[in-house]
Amino acid sequence: MNQGSEVIRSKQNAELKRIRAVARGKDRDWVLLEGRRLVMDAIQAGLEMGIVLADEGRITPEDLGDLGKAAAALRWAEGGIMQGLGSLKTTPRVMALARPPEVRGPAELGDFLRSSEGAVTVLALAGVTDPGNLGALARSAEAFGARALVLAGEDGARPFGPKALRGSMGSLLRLPVFEIESVRAAIDLMGASGVQQCTAKTRGALPLPSFAFAERTVIWMTGETGDAPPAFEDLEGVTIPMQGSVESLNVNVAGSLLLFERSRRRGLEHDSP
Repeated sequence: MNQGSEVIRSKQNAELKRIRAVARGKDRDWVLLEGRRLVMDAIQAGLEMGIVLADEGRITPEDLGDLGKAAAALRWAEGGIMQGLGSLKTTPRVMALARPPEVRGPAELGDFLRSSEGAVTVLALAGVTDPGNLGALARSAEAFGARALVLAGEDGARPFGPKALRGSMGSLLRLPVFEIESVRAAIDLMGASGVQQCTAKTRGALPLPSFAFAERTVIWMTGETGDAPPAFEDLEGVTIPMQGSVESLNVNVAGSLLLFERSRRRGLEHDSP
């Protein structure tokens, strides 16, 4: 399938070199999107597309769908040219470079909280270093109705790397993302906005079935080691009941359970007469 766009026939092509630079983290002006689903999510989100690269020998009409304005960025790759390009062991039939979504700061977070009406759920992360966990948590946040994602501190994974984007299945392209330099500053800022702030604790906190979520709630999760920042002492604790000899849950599982329970409670409130 070739609709007449330029065909790339050399691995030394400048566009391919640019894709390799982005994949290696040497060019942060663009993000690498690997696979049809992620490329189409970016197009639907209105991101600026630098190049949409399609394998000339393996592509189908369904792989591309409606490119819309991104059709001008479409390039075809001769068979085998895309092999080994990007970060995946199995090279997808479609990949692209896009401008990353805007990352907002403290001022924008304050404006967001002040202007948000009704029930609000925010997921906040401190020190989640595995980009796969970051992506999976963003996916759960969107699935269970969170309105925004806050990344606090300087030691967490970047939100728009290839692994985080794949793990989020496009959620990181749709959720507003706010970055705050320190956990303390983020907690203080959101506390000043009058929102409830809670986090999962292994023991010694109120069990999740008994915990009362407020209408406006921030759910905090810390890194994979479970070592909470000192500022977490000011947060309300929630303990997820467990059986057997298991001491703790993976950060993605624990965060998803809190987000689900928060969403379930909101649904029950809406269904009440």
